[in-house]
Amino acid sequence: MTLLGLLVHGPEVIDEGEVEEAIEILKGAGFEVEAALGGITGKTAVIDAGMRGVIDISKDMKPSEVLADFVKRGIDFILLVNHAKTEESGFVLGEGILRNFIDRDGAKGNLSFVQLEYSSRIIIRWLTKPGDEKVYRTIRGVLGEFKEREPHKLEPRYKKEADLMYREIRGVHPGEKIVVDGIVIGTVSPDCKDNSITLVAKGGKLVEVVGGTVITHNLEKLPQLDLGKEMIKTGRVIRRTKPKIIRRETKSPEKKRRKIACFFYTVEHLFPKIEETDGDVEVAITIGDDTTSIAGDILKRFGIRMIGITDGDVDGLIEGIGGGALEDYTSFLPNGSVIIRLKPERDDIIGKRIQEEIFKNTDEIELAGDLEQHFEELKHRVLELAKEDLIGVLNSSTPKS
Repeated sequence: MTLLGLLVHGPEVIDEGEVEEAIEILKGAGFEVEAALGGITGKTAVIDAGMRGVIDISKDMKPSEVLADFVKRGIDFILLVNHAKTEESGFVLGEGILRNFIDRDGAKGNLSFVQLEYSSRIIIRWLTKPGDEKVYRTIRGVLGEFKEREPHKLEPRYKKEADLMYREIRGVHPGEKIVVDGIVIGTVSPDCKDNSITLVAKGGKLVEVVGGTVITHNLEKLPQLDLGKEMIKTGRVIRRTKPKIIRRETKSPEKKRRKIACFFYTVEHLFPKIEETDGDVEVAITIGDDTTSIAGDILKRFGIRMIGITDGDVDGLIEGIGGGALEDYTSFLPNGSVIIRLKPERDDIIGKRIQEEIFKNTDEIELAGDLEQHFEELKHRVLELAKEDLIGVLNSSTPKS
């Protein structure tokens, strides 16, 4: 029985039931299937669909890293399952994942890589290694409604001129947010040409976006960049579809050795913390409007309380957090949680003080003893640090500030 690796990308293909459809069809054709999620945006969709036992979301990996992990474990026929905004953006995604894999020293001859793009029901044969033609023909046969499309030629992802590095991003649309490694750094301009933008970096710092406008203060949040390797995408919201059924999860009743509170500037490492084998996350302190809304949407599925620090500077990636009003966060709050609203441009500053003074420059602290008492102490310490900048407080039990 041939083992296929299923690289699942994004929430849409899960919300629409298309991953389940693909797995059912492939298993019906005699294949064994191992599925894993690439990136973080589809994790809540996997939870909502009750598919954690089917799709592995425990690894904090980019799609190209999942691809490399499959190959490393001897799974060398991989299907990318995706539902893009448009057919063009689907091509851009598949090409980008494969190019990233190759640029990270992945050998093209070691795998077969085929994309099932549900946005337009097409199949793209990016690579098939010798000996896998029969496998591909079988997949084509059972997915007869998918039209075969020729892959794009793999082009270099970036170019260098003097001390500048350029990277073009295709398949974008005016008004979309530009996201670099989870941070919104700008917006696609109405006059962008050929549905593309070009990011320009100098000395590891992003200096310009041709075809886009830049959010200057967000650039300061970016670490040193290797523009050729960064995860860059555009979109209006993170999750364009809604799940058909939401199945709430609860924390495991098993007693773990430690109870911990964790600190997050981004949600990139939220799931690995939740999945820790030696720590049970009881409280999450989140910094920033979008980080707080995304984290809250995840944490409420696990019954984990949060203290969110916001200043109203929302980037608009999350549906329901439009203008950034404090009351907007009500639907994102786990039970027993609190959102703290500060004066403009103060969340990062207060966040730094919280990490320094409460977390001692780490990202977690242990909670021994009465958890309710610990939560109240944390809340009051945060409020004390923020008191000069405080505008309002929203508790999950009180709908107004």
